[in-house]
Amino acid sequence: MTKSQKAILESAKALFWKYGLKKVTVEEICEQADVSKMTFYRRFVNKEHAAEEILEAILEDNLRRYSAIMDEKKPFPEKINEVLKLKHQESKNISKEFINEILTEDGSALSELVEKHTLKSYKVMIADFEKAKKEGWVRKDLKPEFIMDMLGVIRTKMQDEHFLKMFKSIDEAIMELSNFFFYGIFVKR
Repeated sequence: MTKSQKAILESAKALFWKYGLKKVTVEEICEQADVSKMTFYRRFVNKEHAAEEILEAILEDNLRRYSAIMDEKKPFPEKINEVLKLKHQESKNISKEFINEILTEDGSALSELVEKHTLKSYKVMIADFEKAKKEGWVRKDLKPEFIMDMLGVIRTKMQDEHFLKMFKSIDEAIMELSNFFFYGIFVKR
């Protein structure tokens, strides 16, 4: 990746996280990256293409980091604490607009990317929860289908204005849902 391409992706991510995809123009991305529009269009078809590349890289990196945490030789609750820290890092400073755009625009390349990645991630998580069940960390009666369904509910809550008004930021809402989800699965000790 060239220095210009990296600058474009970093600038686009910062702007998308702050304002959402729709409110950001290619001109603004180029201005912040200090590159020409020609340089932008040599690499990307449009800003949505840049957003797809950014989101794909983030989702894959987060899954890789999640898997690395789950592969560590430590108790499952400690792994969950690490996963929550990762979740906090990935959600930091993301705008409500961008969350809504990637979760509600059915059929868009971004929503399809998120859906594809979600299914891939669910399979990995379910396997980890099943392993944790066998190790006695997670309730034996917990069904994988329930976990999948609840993760869908969490996604829906991120679009619920009434719910989001309870929190100072989207990051705080994400963390509250994540904590509630993860800590509600453990066996009482």
